[in-house]
Amino acid sequence: MIKVAILLACLVGLTVAQTTLSDESVCKYEDELWGADDGLKFYFCDSETKTPILQDCPDSTFFVRNETLTGCIPYSLMDPNCVYTVAVGSCTGINLKQPQPSSDPSKFYLCTAEGATPLLLPCTSGKAFVKQNGYLGCFDWADWRKLRNCYTLTNQD
Repeated sequence: MIKVAILLACLVGLTVAQTTLSDESVCKYEDELWGADDGLKFYFCDSETKTPILQDCPDSTFFVRNETLTGCIPYSLMDPNCVYTVAVGSCTGINLKQPQPSSDPSKFYLCTAEGATPLLLPCTSGKAFVKQNGYLGCFDWADWRKLRNCYTLTNQD
């Protein structure tokens, strides 16, 4: 139990690291949507106040804006580098020692005891979870994209 508490404290410490904020006080587009750093959110411009309004994509969707598509699309249509498709493991073995990814990149699973039900926990705002190539924890979205090699966003041609 102490190991789980220490691990959770380390993850919280990683997620509290400094973030770089972009200036979203001015609309990028008056009549189009644009993505936030957080891949699960997007902006639109309020036509009356000319200010950006931040919105969340529905559950199990990711915001995409490219030459052929703009909007929140299901994880199943995303580039596999951008989503985890492995089901969470049982709370045994290595899963007791380190958190597990969720299909929602802004969340992760944590086991608190042998045989327990894994807890689904959020990264802090503006962060996404990585468990890949020796990286483990919640990272800024820009770092997450680099670590996951998630640049194309969609698996559709």
